[in-house]
Amino acid sequence: MTQSLRMRRVLVLLGIGAIAAIAPLAVLAATGTFSSALDRQAAKWRTTDVTTASKRWRDVPGLFRTRCTLNQVTAMFSATVRGGPVRFRVLIDDGASMKPGVARFVPDGTESFAYTFVGNTGPFEANDNHRFSVQWRSPSGATVTMPNGALNLLYQQGTQACP
Repeated sequence: MTQSLRMRRVLVLLGIGAIAAIAPLAVLAATGTFSSALDRQAAKWRTTDVTTASKRWRDVPGLFRTRCTLNQVTAMFSATVRGGPVRFRVLIDDGASMKPGVARFVPDGTESFAYTFVGNTGPFEANDNHRFSVQWRSPSGATVTMPNGALNLLYQQGTQACP
């Protein structure tokens, strides 16, 4: 075996070793955690058809809650949909999208689906009240109908300016 072939093999093995060592760090960088002392739950649902064909994000009519929250909030969302592909997200205070981000669903007929979102809240100007809104859009512009849906929030009661 020639010197250059041995050197090439050593470099390849070193490269593989470096990738194996770095890969777990990349996975850790893509994950995160929140926590809270869960002591409250609040739900809202709808049972009448609502339709969208909008390619832009729109609030799902009626699927929002305003609650006095602190630290982690878990938003459990479920819906029955039919039509084209659809995307859902939950926003905090009409701004930050809850993690892990957008949920994609492509119904085959009329189908139900559920997704869990998490986010962290804290006081803003000495106020722990926050609005959680479900939004949706049709990325293709095809009509999507939601016959029913529910939003269930699990959270720790805030302490500032709570009703």
